[in-house]
Amino acid sequence: MITVDLPSSEALEAASFAFTFAFIGIGAVIVASAIAAATWARSLNAWALGGVSFVLSQTAQVVTLFLFGPLLAAFTSAPLQEASRAIILSTAARGVRDERPRAAFGLGHGAIDLLTSSLIPTLSAVIILGGIRDGSIFAGLDADVTERVNAVAVFLASQTLLSGALLVVQGGLMLVLHALLTAFVVRAVVRGGGARVIGRGLLLPVAIHTPVAVVRTLFPTSTMPVLLVAVLVAVLAYRRGQGPTEELPASQ
Repeated sequence: MITVDLPSSEALEAASFAFTFAFIGIGAVIVASAIAAATWARSLNAWALGGVSFVLSQTAQVVTLFLFGPLLAAFTSAPLQEASRAIILSTAARGVRDERPRAAFGLGHGAIDLLTSSLIPTLSAVIILGGIRDGSIFAGLDADVTERVNAVAVFLASQTLLSGALLVVQGGLMLVLHALLTAFVVRAVVRGGGARVIGRGLLLPVAIHTPVAVVRTLFPTSTMPVLLVAVLVAVLAYRRGQGPTEELPASQ
């Protein structure tokens, strides 16, 4: 029989509660983004198209990850997301130009981001912790795999309710950042001038988004301070760049 020195049952139970709290909180943030889009922005269509833009970027991200590995994929995440945003806003979402619809678009993009990067992992953590607590996860494992599971158990048990709360707050800030980034991309698309000019217009959102994407992928525990700085910079840049923009004919 393989035995390991697991964290105490109290620590595992506390970690399970923390991840359950994070799962519920992040789920509530995602639902709230859809409700906000449907009420304040009156545009669930724009919210859904924002989600499509994230899925499109992740399709390209998977190819990059497969061909070049996780390090380069981390650095290409932001450019791919902003390019995907621009493509959808130039085609299927040509009617997304006003402040409220573009906010809904950004919320939708961010919501699907949170779904894949936060909601599913926290649910997985809850399930894994349940298997560790009752011992079922160790059934049929060899010594090497058991040691790896034990290492996962130690890491998960180190998470607290504060960690879970920070994940929820981080999710809300990510939605704010995506809404602001969408505003920058809309400006670039509205100004037009061809792919090269639009590409130059994407440099600002890419520059703001890249540090967050890289740290979030490679050093996830350090995401919060970088995200806070990115949101602050985005807010300042948005306020500085506010002004009349030329609207393209809407097709929706």
